[in-house]
Amino acid sequence: MKKQLFAVAALCGLASQARATALLNDGFTYSDGAIETVSAGAWTIHSAGATPLSITSNKAVINQGDTGSGKADANRLFNGGTTYDPTTDNTSILYSSFTVNFSALPVAGDSDGSYFAHFKTNGASQFYGRVSATTNGAAAGAFRVGITGASSTVANTIEFPLDLALNTDYTVVTRLDLSTDKATLWINPTTEASTSVTSVDVIPYAGLLNSYALRQGVSGTGAPGVLTVDNLAVATTFAEVVPEPGSLSLAAVGALGLVRRRRHR
Repeated sequence: MKKQLFAVAALCGLASQARATALLNDGFTYSDGAIETVSAGAWTIHSAGATPLSITSNKAVINQGDTGSGKADANRLFNGGTTYDPTTDNTSILYSSFTVNFSALPVAGDSDGSYFAHFKTNGASQFYGRVSATTNGAAAGAFRVGITGASSTVANTIEFPLDLALNTDYTVVTRLDLSTDKATLWINPTTEASTSVTSVDVIPYAGLLNSYALRQGVSGTGAPGVLTVDNLAVATTFAEVVPEPGSLSLAAVGALGLVRRRRHR
């Protein structure tokens, strides 16, 4: 049912093109295997490694080990080859949302450099709105999620003030505001006015923003546990990535009815 609701949300995005631009919708409904293979090239590897970023049971698995190296990172381009030049664009705002579920804690004592998701440009290592996970400041057995504009360090990372639990779904939402050059993070928001935290580091833009990426890490360079990512959306409005209750269009409601009828055939 979750995947069907995600599909309906995507239809909502199509119905609301006049008010927003849906840049990416991915429910990871691929076969199990390496993401670049099972997605037929929709996802591409920008940091190669022996440990693939894989799909398992319709979720992207970010396999963070505390030893070793060579873990692949992948990105998916915005729809239609859309790009944004952050060096000249002072108006655009980009949002992302996804469902995350951790099965293992971030490596104890590791730095806040343990980012696992971010906006990406067409340049090497130009990553913005980096989402990280850490046990720093959290109660025993819990973890926290944080945000930086561009540089994931202990000093730069702003943690969301909520201890999170393993084996629990959370909706992570971010905003990259090219007018303020700040990145903002929400956990389980209902509206854009919900509790959030915003980055403080300076963003040294380079390249054209053209994709969203998932990262795997290792101890010493950031290893935010083991987690899955699902229901990824990127758009130019908050409502496009977090549809508010009652905001379904008539077309989307009709689509949901069609899905239900198909389930009962």
